[in-house]
Amino acid sequence: MIWLNMAGTTFVCALIVWAEWHCLGDNQKRERVSLIAVTGAVWLIAVLILMFPDIPGPIAMLNSIFKPLISGLK
Repeated sequence: MIWLNMAGTTFVCALIVWAEWHCLGDNQKRERVSLIAVTGAVWLIAVLILMFPDIPGPIAMLNSIFKPLISGLK
């Protein structure tokens, strides 16, 4: 079932890139690169969440970083 979700996510990301690619002109190279980069990063995060649904979020990382600093201030 995970593979079907991953295939669906990949299809949706490819569809978004395909639709946006045709809206961009030939002289908009930076916009095309940023479209690929942002969509690729979002696709990677979505696949990681699908494969490992119990991974901690970014708030858990920030709490582990700042907890010693806060306890040192008390």
